[in-house]
Amino acid sequence: MYVNKPKVAWMLGYLAHIHALQHHMTNLGVKCRSHARGLSSPLNSDCWRHQAKNICQNHGTYLTMQSALLDINNGKQDDNDDDDNIQKDGNYVPFSTSYKNSGTNASHAFASTTSNNVSLSYEHKRNKSKIKVVVSMLVLLSFCSALVSCSGQGAWRYYLAGGICAAVSHAVTTPVDVIKTRKQVDESMKDMSMIQSGLKIIRDDGGLNALLAGLGPTTFGYLFEGAVKFGIYEVSKPLVGRLLTWTAVLCNLPWIESKMLGFVISGGIAGAAASVMLCPMEALRIRLVAEPELAAVGWIDGGLSMIGNEGIKGFWKSLPAMLSKQVPYTITKNVSFDLITTMSYTAVAAYGLTICSKWKLVIPLLSAMLASILSCISSQPGDMLLSVVNAEEGKKSTTEFAREIMKRDGVAGFFVGVRERFLHVGIIVTMQLLIYDFVKRLVGISATGL
Repeated sequence: MYVNKPKVAWMLGYLAHIHALQHHMTNLGVKCRSHARGLSSPLNSDCWRHQAKNICQNHGTYLTMQSALLDINNGKQDDNDDDDNIQKDGNYVPFSTSYKNSGTNASHAFASTTSNNVSLSYEHKRNKSKIKVVVSMLVLLSFCSALVSCSGQGAWRYYLAGGICAAVSHAVTTPVDVIKTRKQVDESMKDMSMIQSGLKIIRDDGGLNALLAGLGPTTFGYLFEGAVKFGIYEVSKPLVGRLLTWTAVLCNLPWIESKMLGFVISGGIAGAAASVMLCPMEALRIRLVAEPELAAVGWIDGGLSMIGNEGIKGFWKSLPAMLSKQVPYTITKNVSFDLITTMSYTAVAAYGLTICSKWKLVIPLLSAMLASILSCISSQPGDMLLSVVNAEEGKKSTTEFAREIMKRDGVAGFFVGVRERFLHVGIIVTMQLLIYDFVKRLVGISATGL
């Protein structure tokens, strides 16, 4: 094997002190245990370059470490070359001799120089990421405060009920969501059952905690998403209704004055607003699920790493996919729940029955179950797109991903993981709408449909 001179220090340092390298990476918060697989051979340069790149990218240090990585493009490994020599001062000398004479010194030089450079680069990028996060949070909180203030007196109760029900229902179902997402982004799990997929994740990714990957961004993201979605939906219904009435009178189009049309438009507006609120946290959640080594350092550090590597724009690249999921999902869920509960209460009253607490439990429960089935079907293609877009780095558009899925698997490709999602969405929507109805009544708002 022949390599160029710039590679000497790196290869010698690796041979002499692979454990020192792992210890250094661990100090930066990297779990090196999983990355050490495949590195037993000092000449396995392709594997080493791939693993080292992954480690460094995940912690914002790749640009600094790039000069220390083996440059495979300039000198390819030749498996048929048995000489195992290296180039030194224009002459080739036996690799083993060079290692014995200078391995330790090269190792120490590498550890000292690279450690300082990496640490400085890592801390600098981390501090910049923290500033971006703080600014983003201030903007988010300001927007939410202004939205609630402009929604009218007492409207805060809708936002409160929506935030609580969405955060709780999505947090509880995190393990199912992890399995569903991994089946969508991991080709090796596509044909596995839900139980088989879950056991594989537990076995390969470090135990039961692997099923809770993304719990932090899920809870945090859906707290704001639910508040905005339910709040805007409820507040906009009377406004859209009046707008449709005026339009029907002015344009002499009586069919526009439709209660259901008003609900659909309100649901679309709420779904679009919720997509904007949820997009960053959902991007982080999916990346944590798709890359278990990133989840191992925690969701906050994982988010800072994403910002350092991809910038704030990395959290928004899936917005078109998010809209394709959330808008039909919100319309179907909210509108169907509204209409089914209204018709059910009307039917009960028509039979001369008293609407007691029993009916206020049975009707919302059955309505929520039907709404969950309809909303799952309508939003499944968008959910599939959202998973594949956020699972990968890069600038590939949502449209390109959609074309790839269609070309490879046809329409069926958009329904990968739909069985797991029926369970996931069924639990989420049923629990969510029941909690929403309960909290609304708790803060003085009548039950949905009455």
